[in-house]
Amino acid sequence: MKHYRLPALLLAGAMTFGLASCGSSSSSSGSASSAASGSGASSADSAPAEIPQEALDDVVSYLTDGAYTKDDVVATVGDTTVSAAQMLYWTAYQQYYMTNYYYRNYGYTFQMSDTLQDGTTVADSLLATSVDTAMAYAVATQKAHDLGVTLSDDNAKALENLYANNVTSYGEDRWTTFVNAGLINEADFDDAAKNDWIQEHGAEFYTHSLMYYATTESGYQEMYNNNYYYNALQEHLFGEGGSEAPTDETINDYLQSYISDNGIVWARCILFSTQDAADDAAADEVLAQAQAVYDELALLPADQLSEAFTEKQSQYDKSGYTAGEVQRYSNSDSLVDGYYSAIAALEPGQIAMTEKTDYGYFIVLREADQPDTLRDSVKSSYIMSTYDSLISQWKSEYGVGDVSLNIDAQAFFTKLNELQNTLYSIDNVSGTNTGSDSSAGSSSAAAASGSGSN
Repeated sequence: MKHYRLPALLLAGAMTFGLASCGSSSSSSGSASSAASGSGASSADSAPAEIPQEALDDVVSYLTDGAYTKDDVVATVGDTTVSAAQMLYWTAYQQYYMTNYYYRNYGYTFQMSDTLQDGTTVADSLLATSVDTAMAYAVATQKAHDLGVTLSDDNAKALENLYANNVTSYGEDRWTTFVNAGLINEADFDDAAKNDWIQEHGAEFYTHSLMYYATTESGYQEMYNNNYYYNALQEHLFGEGGSEAPTDETINDYLQSYISDNGIVWARCILFSTQDAADDAAADEVLAQAQAVYDELALLPADQLSEAFTEKQSQYDKSGYTAGEVQRYSNSDSLVDGYYSAIAALEPGQIAMTEKTDYGYFIVLREADQPDTLRDSVKSSYIMSTYDSLISQWKSEYGVGDVSLNIDAQAFFTKLNELQNTLYSIDNVSGTNTGSDSSAGSSSAAAASGSGSN
């Protein structure tokens, strides 16, 4: 199934927002809702279904079988309220994010009824995570109010114009789609008529996109407001001069612990591939060549090794890495057996040759640690970890106990998927399920390193 453009995108775990840049997102068979339920969108040859009137009237009530309405407040933190519409947005989003994440990274399509290691189902776990997410944003919003944190003029204006801007954006997308599909002729519209068309179709399509993510305009507005306050509070506390701003010493200590805990090493490699060896004799020739190059490099003084290693990379390496480019590895990477252990056993400036691996023989050169390349990401990790801890502390201070949505999670996701398929069949202009396929071939370098970022 092709997806509607997300109004806002949560990066799971980090609770950081950004705007989705593409009109829609899909993989050939691992889309959010179809992957979750095992069903896809309506066939192009099928007549578009109609949106149930109950969903048009109140999508929250429709998806929860009347347990909640779009106006129901399900939790409060001080003066900050959390609506069912906001929580259900996060529930639909968690489904979208997790199903796509696991399909694109692991090729795995899970079902909502699958049981996790803790005994809960995928559906129940996603529901619980979404509730926790909504409450974290609510707690941060209330704390921001208590500390006198205000939004920037730009953020305040963005909130004020959120609906109008989204309607225009969605309408312009629809206009372009209709023109490209040959369904309308631009020459038939003057500027006023074009704008009227954009506003009318944009309002409809935007409403459908909100329904697709199980929410309403008010629920989305509430979520967006809390997102702004969440980020504003983070900047207030952790930005320059903030009470929680980490010192250089703190980040240095955190960085060293991070490197140590994750066994991070930096290295380069030369792969002598045996994958194309026709027989044992050919494989033996590869081994002899690798051994000769290793013996030559091992005799070089330290000040000549790096340059010579780069030359040999350019001449022999079949890993796919760029010669001279240093790669970073950790003890949790999916690596060829024997590859990481060979590097980790070395001191910077030392080389080793692996035993035969699934790809052949690797000559590896341990490089000096490069902690500065991790500083920004580690600092961000430290801030988010500390921020999460503070939010947990504030939950206790505000007396926020366990909050839940009393719904059948499996039934909710089943009904949501049906609604998503209906919306897509109605709004799919081209009549075809187009999208990008994320599959691609991998090099032996990717197989050896997993990530290979420096």
